[in-house]
Amino acid sequence: MLAASMALLLALGCYWLFLKGKLADRLGVHQRGRRASYLFWVAKSAALFVAPTLLILACLGALGSLIVMPRAFADAALQLGVTPGGAMQDTGFLFAVVGGLAGGALLGAIVARMQRKRGRRPWMIGDLRSILPATRAELPYAAGIAVAAGISEELFFRLLLPLLIGVLSGSALFGFAVSALLFAGAHRYQGWKGMAGSGALAVIFTVFYWMTASLWMTMALHMLVDLNGLVLRPLVLGLRASGDSRS
Repeated sequence: MLAASMALLLALGCYWLFLKGKLADRLGVHQRGRRASYLFWVAKSAALFVAPTLLILACLGALGSLIVMPRAFADAALQLGVTPGGAMQDTGFLFAVVGGLAGGALLGAIVARMQRKRGRRPWMIGDLRSILPATRAELPYAAGIAVAAGISEELFFRLLLPLLIGVLSGSALFGFAVSALLFAGAHRYQGWKGMAGSGALAVIFTVFYWMTASLWMTMALHMLVDLNGLVLRPLVLGLRASGDSRS
């Protein structure tokens, strides 16, 4: 219990540091342009989410949870009537999820483009202007953020925090609930709508994790959601071919 307590304190400390914006300001990251900001975000998520997760899991002898869903998580899923890994036996379900996500993303992007042509501001959940690419040259950097977020945030919020909180509280469900709230808080820069949307996504990712019993597939789903918002949608709305990315 002591080891788990120390590990949770370390994890929460990393979460607090992630929310702080002073380091980027002190290093002059934002003054170097949006591309530098993108690269800094990726490095920060790797240092504060990925590295601590792997270190803590290694110290606790739980690296196997990267591949095999922890027993406590499976029990939590069963408590809510979800069969852990059941979706992996149903390829139709997986195709439906990917197809529905792709179709919905494309439809949403087209509707947003029509709104812009009519002089209306495209609808989106939360304020993403600080991370949306402004030019085509920034698209690879935005895609990098989407991939990095899918990996780092699932490791931290869908595995490490629920595992540690579950061990200390005796309830993995409680661990997932607290982690979902912290996940929403990590997106506070998007405003209250963005936080609400992120909280809803946390629930969706959690249920998908339970249904597939695969953290890696949940990472892939997270990546697709973020690629839609940071790459597909801006691309359909129209981006400048080039320009000063420092603005």
